[in-house]
Amino acid sequence: MRELKNLLITFLLFILLTQTSAYITFKNIDYKTQYLEPSKTYDLYVTFESDEEINNTVVYIKPYNQMSEEYIQIIKGKQWIGHLFPSEIGVAHFIIKIKDNAPNYDYKMVVYCNYTKNGEQYSENRIFTLPVRGKANIIIKPKSNILKVGTNKVLILLTNKGTGTAENIKITFQNSNNLVILGDNTFTITSLSPKITTCIPLTIFAKKEGVYSINYKISYENPYDLLELTQKSETINGDSKTETLTYQNKNIVENTGIISFNVFPNKLISININNPIITVGKINNLTITIKNNYKDSLFIVQISKYFIGNNQKTVFIKKGETKNITFQIKVDKEGITSIPVVIYFDNNQIEKNLTIDVIGKADLVLSGIDVESSFNEVKITGDIDNIGTGKAKSVLISIVRTKNIIPKKPYENYFVGTLNPDDYGSFELHCVINGNVSEIPIKITYRDENNNLITINKTIKINKEVISLKNENSEEINYLVIGIGIIFVIGVVYLIYRGFKKGKND
Repeated sequence: MRELKNLLITFLLFILLTQTSAYITFKNIDYKTQYLEPSKTYDLYVTFESDEEINNTVVYIKPYNQMSEEYIQIIKGKQWIGHLFPSEIGVAHFIIKIKDNAPNYDYKMVVYCNYTKNGEQYSENRIFTLPVRGKANIIIKPKSNILKVGTNKVLILLTNKGTGTAENIKITFQNSNNLVILGDNTFTITSLSPKITTCIPLTIFAKKEGVYSINYKISYENPYDLLELTQKSETINGDSKTETLTYQNKNIVENTGIISFNVFPNKLISININNPIITVGKINNLTITIKNNYKDSLFIVQISKYFIGNNQKTVFIKKGETKNITFQIKVDKEGITSIPVVIYFDNNQIEKNLTIDVIGKADLVLSGIDVESSFNEVKITGDIDNIGTGKAKSVLISIVRTKNIIPKKPYENYFVGTLNPDDYGSFELHCVINGNVSEIPIKITYRDENNNLITINKTIKINKEVISLKNENSEEINYLVIGIGIIFVIGVVYLIYRGFKKGKND
């Protein structure tokens, strides 16, 4: 039933559209170009001539079919003309927009002219065609306009931002004083559809820092004749008027342009680690140094492994400045280790693996100390333990010579050798003590994983004051000699006295 109704409406519309009138004649429909493009707005001018005097003249337009109604938007579709004398020309102005997604098609519009003559109403119409053809519009720009001094691989983006397909595209790039095209500089592309982007690989050698440009020339074709109105003239011969329209075929498009680049040093930034050697199993400060060769920028620095706490820090660095960024890290395995670092600045992203050397650190302690004294010697025995995470090589323990402490060979030094983590070695040391001593200084030397010589100073405390056995014996002997001497003197005096007394009595 609905199809029958639509068929009847179409038939009646056809009858109306095919009626002729003896009072007006449609002369011209002008939209000032051969083809209309999607997404654009156009002025339409409909001219007609009145054969006789008419009044209340109104001209309007409507889409002829469903396709036209879907893709043609009428912005201004009605024009009041009013009164016309015989042979007078009327001009109706309309505004339409071709919708963005309109496909290539010959759309149909109907122009109506309603008027009165001698008090009676009349309506005339005419069907006209709006040929819609998309026109290509190729935009050229680099994927990135940042170059480094030296050779650069660059992608040039060609985007068809128009509404039609571009065919037989040819683009040529030209050298400039500081930018040199290496290899091919001319490229051809068969076609490029609307809203599609393609890439052209270009190799550019930049000689020095600065802002420089290269020129390009591009040509392409539209797949149909694209006539544009360039001139319009009228010639009047007596009572007749002739209109002349001049079109130029624009199906071949030729454009020139410039692409600018910012050229920076070969290294936009320099990245280093201040302390590339850290201790295994401990929380260490990892300090990353960044030198900015680029321009004043805000830098975001991230590490993705081994971090303790915050793994991202932000710092503003001026061009030419160097700044340090410190993270806390902990690595539980010895050896050469990579720290993945990502740095973001001014739409740049740099990824780099920074290498550190994770080493163990020896920690030597004394245990089981025993001190024995015998006559003029002190004997020290005990163990030396490595409770650290690194190897201690060539471990040597010795007594430090002082005024009152004299190391005694062959035990003034004791070579322990290599101590691995959780390993220990025994030692024995001898010395002679003069005077009062409460502690004995000990020196321990060893070489670490990097062959650095490490020295540790310790003391061994003596629970009771040790007095030199040699001095003690000397003092005792002196007292005994003195005592004997005194007794001897007394005896001698006594004998002399008795002898003197006996002689007197005699």
